[in-house]
Amino acid sequence: MFRQALNVGKAQLARGYATAAPTKAPLTLFGIDGKYATALFQAAAKTNELTAVESDLTKIEQVIAKEPRVEELLGSPLLNKAAKEQLIESLGKKSAITTNFFQTLAENNRLNETRGVIAAYKSLMEAQRGVVSVTVTSAKELGAKELKQVKDNLTKGGLIKNFKEVNVVNKVNPSLMGGMVVEFGDFTIDMSVSSRLAKLEKLLTDSISV
Repeated sequence: MFRQALNVGKAQLARGYATAAPTKAPLTLFGIDGKYATALFQAAAKTNELTAVESDLTKIEQVIAKEPRVEELLGSPLLNKAAKEQLIESLGKKSAITTNFFQTLAENNRLNETRGVIAAYKSLMEAQRGVVSVTVTSAKELGAKELKQVKDNLTKGGLIKNFKEVNVVNKVNPSLMGGMVVEFGDFTIDMSVSSRLAKLEKLLTDSISV
């Protein structure tokens, strides 16, 4: 079931947000974790178990947070089939669909993607509820007026549409030196000073090496 959903997802890759049919993901995610999360979402939607799976993943996330050893084992390529099954069992009681999904991850040697899959699934659930989260990383903390301006530019500019609510979160990273990096879904808009300097340095290096 999950392999089929993954193959369907590959055929439907088109960057952007959109209002979706009940069994389709409400937004397109890329990367391995995004593809697996999308497959899980589609499978859960077909059996009306979206919130049940979300609850399972939240509990698993809590287990990983409390037990660092569990995350270490999830990333280990040395576990045999029996050890993987035992590890999945240790993540707590889960619905059949979540259990089957983790068995698929184990068979495909993708248990190390667990954290990423959980985060991606949460993004899908937010989008399903009409909410999109935007992370704005800046060298210094931004004020409410600046964050509102970013939000208005994204919504009025058409980059984000068909959503009831847009949550903007500001993170601080002094290494950016200035400007900002805006992230939502699988989009990244890098307007940081450090990025511009890196591009300039590459341009200069390429010019000198010619």
